[in-house]
Amino acid sequence: MKKTVSFLVLLLLAVSVCFGQSREVNKLKKDLPLIHDSTKYVNALNRLGMLMYEQNIDSAFYYAKKARSIAERLNYKAGKADALNAIGIVYDLKGNLQLSLRYYNEAYNLYKELNDTSNTVQGLMNIGLVFNENREDKKAINFFKRAINMGKTLQRDSIMSLVLCNYLLLYPEQIPKDSVEIYLDKAREIGTRFKDNRMLVEADQVQGLLYLQNNEREKGAALLQKAVNNGLTMELYYLSLDIVMNLGDLYLEPNINKAIDYYKQGLSIAEKSGYHYYEKIFGKKLYDIYIAQNNLPEVQRYSSKLLKLYDDEEKYTNTSGFDYIDYALKDQQLEAITIRSQNRQVLAIVLGILFIITAVTVIFTYRLYRLKKKHGQTLEELNRTVQLRNEKLEIDHEFNNRLVSILAHDFRQPIGALKTLATVLKDADSFTRDELMELVDTMEHSSNISLEIFENILQWIKQQLSGFDYKAVPLPLKELIDEAIQPFNLISEDHKLKLINAVDPAIIIHADKELVQFIHRNFIHNAIKFSPDNSTVTISASSDKDVTVCVQDEGKGISPDKLQLLFNFKANMQYSNEKEKGAGVALMICKDFTEKMNGRIWVENNRVKGAAFCYSLPNVR
Repeated sequence: MKKTVSFLVLLLLAVSVCFGQSREVNKLKKDLPLIHDSTKYVNALNRLGMLMYEQNIDSAFYYAKKARSIAERLNYKAGKADALNAIGIVYDLKGNLQLSLRYYNEAYNLYKELNDTSNTVQGLMNIGLVFNENREDKKAINFFKRAINMGKTLQRDSIMSLVLCNYLLLYPEQIPKDSVEIYLDKAREIGTRFKDNRMLVEADQVQGLLYLQNNEREKGAALLQKAVNNGLTMELYYLSLDIVMNLGDLYLEPNINKAIDYYKQGLSIAEKSGYHYYEKIFGKKLYDIYIAQNNLPEVQRYSSKLLKLYDDEEKYTNTSGFDYIDYALKDQQLEAITIRSQNRQVLAIVLGILFIITAVTVIFTYRLYRLKKKHGQTLEELNRTVQLRNEKLEIDHEFNNRLVSILAHDFRQPIGALKTLATVLKDADSFTRDELMELVDTMEHSSNISLEIFENILQWIKQQLSGFDYKAVPLPLKELIDEAIQPFNLISEDHKLKLINAVDPAIIIHADKELVQFIHRNFIHNAIKFSPDNSTVTISASSDKDVTVCVQDEGKGISPDKLQLLFNFKANMQYSNEKEKGAGVALMICKDFTEKMNGRIWVENNRVKGAAFCYSLPNVR
């Protein structure tokens, strides 16, 4: 009974089929090549699939499979869902409940995704029917209840008539007795409103069966007979066969001949319609009756029919069954490939994300390392800059402290000469006019020298305080030395010193005149200061890669502990007298000027006696 009810439901799921089903099938087949709209073409294929399963299950499968393929290519989800639902019906009719459940479930998920509530309710009912066929009643009832609850929200509730009638047919005990009539009236009201004659026939069937359950035999039999007459009149053969079987079973004990008539009527309808399943059912019932009656001719007749039916079914299975299995296997393989592809895509995406994260992390770490390194370099530069500034500040501080000493050092000699001349002039009566004029000329010359020295010192101070742009010019070295010696002629005569300019007149030095003359004057002045009377101061020069100038005296020389510190501003020098102190400060300035001219300065003791102060400047050729 439950199996036949399930087949009844499959028919109802198809869509309302009334008179002229064959005409509709023929028309669809004729119009199919003329349809150019792809979605309409898919819909037509699905419609044919739903109509053809009553006539030829292979044709139904062919149309549904083709509709699904095109719908997938078009990404037409509604068409794909309808095709999957039809394929589920085909596998259900073939008895493969597992594959049927699979395709029903796929269709249900697509309907749910499309927010197609009516078909979602139908999908829940389909799944419940499969569980019913598989005798998993608990699951089946759960899905029917879900379908009923969801169906309450439908605006067009024709689908609910199917759900309610099927629930009443399969699980009447689940519905409270006082609600059965309400459910049935609801189904009948829906069928009347939408003029669904199929639903009204099924409602009569359900009502007739309910009469039988309540021991109202005559009312039940009459209503079932009315239902089967209406069904046959409307050519609802599939639906009518189940009702004919209900009537045959009803009269099997009280009136076996009447039961045989119903079974023969059902077998005749099944044979004409090609419903092999019902041919087997009615043929087996008649065979069992005639066996019990020991009616051998009829037994032989119906046994032959049954053998032919089973033989035809085996041939049918062998010729067409593999197509369904192969399709399902290929479908599963395609699904497995799709899942693997999706997994690979997910894996590729995950690996890509990990790679990007790793790359970003590496780049970020590298940038941090570069920034840290750059920051460290910047700090080092700042430290060096601060250190250099500190050193410069120390030098500037030393410069400020010794500036007065420098001025005193360079001005002492010319001012001393003026003082000596002034003292001599006090006794002017002892000199002739010519001698006085000579003294006045000497004083004028010393004053000029003092002004020149003063100008040189101011120039050096300006260089120290405001920067210095060194530009070397060619200068005749011998003439520079003669000019530097001139201020010291008087003092050298007083000490009976001999100043010798041994420089080759051909030597040209490239330097700043003020800077180099300051060095010359200081070298000569120091040599005179530390030379004993009646000695010689010699100025010599050589020219190769560099031009080297040396001023040699015949004094005591310089102690080794002071030799390396003479040109250092920061050195804490210990001077034995004022002469040494003044000379040391001047030598430090000489070193500064030499370095500004890209040269070097040094001092060394002579092998016999005295010391030599030297400097060298690049020789430009």
